[in-house]
Amino acid sequence: MKNILFIFLISLFSVTYAQNIKKGYKNLEKKEYERAKETFQKIIVEENGNVSANFGMALILADDQSSLFNIIDSWQYVEKVQNNTDKLSQEDIDIISEYFLNTEVRKTSRPVKKKIDIALDAIEARLIKYIREENNLEAVYEVLKRYPNFKHYNNVIHIRNQFEFRKYEKQNTLEGYQEFILKFPEAAQVQKAYNYIFKLAYDMVKAQNNVEAYNNYIKTYPKSEYIQTAIKQRNAAAFSDTKKINTLQAYEQYLDYYPDALEIAEAKIRVQDLLYEQAKRIKSLEAYNDFIKRYPEGRYFIDIFNLKADELGNHFIEENNLTANYSIDWAKGFDDNGKIESGGAITITSQGEYILACNSRATDSSYSDVWVLKLDAHGKMLWNKLIGQQFEDSLSFLMLDSIGEIIVVGYTYLSADSASKMGWMFKLGADGKKIWNRNLGKIDIGACSIDKNDRIYIGGSTKNDSTGSNYMLSVFNQDAQKIAERIFTGRGKINSLRVNSDGNILVSGSNWFCLLDSKRYLIWDDTLKKSLQSTGCEATTDGYYFTGKGKESIFYSKYNLSGKKQWFQEYDKTDTYLIPIDIVAINPSGVAIAEQKSLGAKIKLFNPDGNIRKVMDFNGNFQICRLGDQGNNLIVVISNRDLIIVRFLNIPS
Repeated sequence: MKNILFIFLISLFSVTYAQNIKKGYKNLEKKEYERAKETFQKIIVEENGNVSANFGMALILADDQSSLFNIIDSWQYVEKVQNNTDKLSQEDIDIISEYFLNTEVRKTSRPVKKKIDIALDAIEARLIKYIREENNLEAVYEVLKRYPNFKHYNNVIHIRNQFEFRKYEKQNTLEGYQEFILKFPEAAQVQKAYNYIFKLAYDMVKAQNNVEAYNNYIKTYPKSEYIQTAIKQRNAAAFSDTKKINTLQAYEQYLDYYPDALEIAEAKIRVQDLLYEQAKRIKSLEAYNDFIKRYPEGRYFIDIFNLKADELGNHFIEENNLTANYSIDWAKGFDDNGKIESGGAITITSQGEYILACNSRATDSSYSDVWVLKLDAHGKMLWNKLIGQQFEDSLSFLMLDSIGEIIVVGYTYLSADSASKMGWMFKLGADGKKIWNRNLGKIDIGACSIDKNDRIYIGGSTKNDSTGSNYMLSVFNQDAQKIAERIFTGRGKINSLRVNSDGNILVSGSNWFCLLDSKRYLIWDDTLKKSLQSTGCEATTDGYYFTGKGKESIFYSKYNLSGKKQWFQEYDKTDTYLIPIDIVAINPSGVAIAEQKSLGAKIKLFNPDGNIRKVMDFNGNFQICRLGDQGNNLIVVISNRDLIIVRFLNIPS
């Protein structure tokens, strides 16, 4: 009896349940949402996991035409339906099938369970769209809190981050963006937040516009897109501060701190300006040297170089007491930035400018190069050039051609081996630009001269056999190509040459004087006794002068234009080291001869009749290298580890 009653009750419950489910879906079909909800909720209260009732509730709350529409609440019922449609009874399926049949706009033959899945997908899409488009941050947080297993949970997080970021964008404050990054470090908007921070912070420091503010920005925001702009602005602000201070130390500090600044060029110019003013104010070699060392190509280089030249020249004059007995127009001393100068040669242009050259080496043991300078008529340097090849290079002679181009003759070494020594010649334009550079091969250079057709004559010697060397004269064209050569029968070396305006060549050799015609044939000659050696010659309008030395004596002589000896003077040396160095014609007539002593030098001025009309005696640790004639004035080139040039006034008087 009890079993019959239980079966009856079960049957009654099933009939009641089916009736209620059907009632709920009929109400839903009629859009009687409140009644449908009440029906489905009663079933869910009794059976929380009832798939049919939960599906009905999901449909009610997901229908935006329903006054009960709540897409977020709908999803709690969807989750109970998903993956549980197998629990639907056949009666449930029939009821739901009838619901779909009566409500579908387009009838389909899909299975009921498939239709349920499609409906759930539609609710899911509507939920995502709602969250994305409603701009309701509270709703977003509700979904994240209630549905952690939502398939699109990460997408909802992304939507949350977007909505949060919009909120902070409206605030648009440095603190707000920093808070966003701290709260949502994984948000896609983090970089955008940083960009806003970079911009806001940059606008703040730009308004302050001082070095400290820019430095803090650069340090705090190294990845900012404004970092380079901030650096430029920082550098500009620092330079503005430096200009207000306007001291050498301030500019040098700026150059040290901001080596890549756009203002570096201007800072260097201002340093040069201040150094230049300081050097002019101090008037010391140390100040001049410091400037030249720092700015060898600076715009004040020539000015400072000439100030230093004045200082070196005056120092030389005072040290050797030259003003006591002689009238000096000016004296200049030239130093190649602390290098050691030796030797020296001079030639004077048709405009009264001076071309100087000497050897220059960094130390006593380093290789030398040839240093060429051009001076104006007052001895101010116009330009200077250091010319050399890889190994030792040295100057022997300096000449000008017919158009004022500069020819330098000397020696160069092709290697560190002394056997690689070669003759060397190069040409510079009047502006100092190199025109050509030639190695002349194995040649002995004792003398040089140039004719009016720019043919270059090199006198020396050539080794014939073991018994000695013969006099040799080589001729080169204006491009340093050898065009002729003559070897003479006499033994010795040509030590001095002069080419006259008529093309005749005056030769001074070891024991031999001669005059050659333009084709190098002998016009006349004379010989010296073997104890003497000729070292120099000069041609004047009234005759030819020669000078030389012996072991214990020195001599001077003059020949007329026909080659007849007019006078010969030989003097015993009072100084063992006395050597005639150079001879030059002076106006109105006669010659000046420079003699080197063991300590100092002499310059003797001879009248045409052989009388010495003046002796200039200098004592000091220096050497006279060359003489130059300028009417009544005499140019003397001196070497004392610097190159010194002195212009004496009214020498013949």
